[in-house]
Amino acid sequence: MGPGPDSLTKAGAAVDHVLGAILARIGTGDLGPGEQLRQEDLAEALGVSRVPVREALHALAEQRVLTHQKHRGFFVAKRSPAELKQFARMLDLLEDEVLGALEWPDEETLERLEALNERLLAVADDYDTTDTVSLNREFHFTIFGLSPLTIMVDELERLWRLAQPYIVAQMITPEGRIQRVEEHREIIASLAAQDRERLLEACGRHRRRSGARSSDGVARTLGTQAGL
Repeated sequence: MGPGPDSLTKAGAAVDHVLGAILARIGTGDLGPGEQLRQEDLAEALGVSRVPVREALHALAEQRVLTHQKHRGFFVAKRSPAELKQFARMLDLLEDEVLGALEWPDEETLERLEALNERLLAVADDYDTTDTVSLNREFHFTIFGLSPLTIMVDELERLWRLAQPYIVAQMITPEGRIQRVEEHREIIASLAAQDRERLLEACGRHRRRSGARSSDGVARTLGTQAGL
């Protein structure tokens, strides 16, 4: 007789818990490119057995968030300059498609975006990047969520997850964070004006100036940050 539905649900929840914890640590920069993840340490820190940890690590390796080296274990994936350029290009194409099809936000959504941006400004001087990364992601995906192109938005979410360690590298300095806030204000203004051309231009400038997405910048700046 196999495991009952309750035990299967609990097992799945444990794996999801581990997945979320690992992705959060990668997303905030606590785990950088090339860093090893040890099953026993994760299990102890998260209060679970090694079984869900092992399943989560294998799942993330299949998604190419991690790499698995035989007899050595799991590591946060490093990206070559060529791979980073591909990320940059795919993100550019997908984001423009999603933005080109989005429905204009209502007043409540605009207020939410403004509030998120003000919270980003408030933590600009914090040493810890955790809040900055989380708020920045919430800001952008609040906008992407206005688009009916849900499959593309899902793919954007996957790509952001893969590129997250390198995106974090662009949020290290207070100056870089404040620049993002200023550029976000122009994005919000273009949404409020319901000006799609202005929106695409503002988002394009945002990507280019950050260096996180440009084909040259991602290979040069982010590749250097990753030790490539």
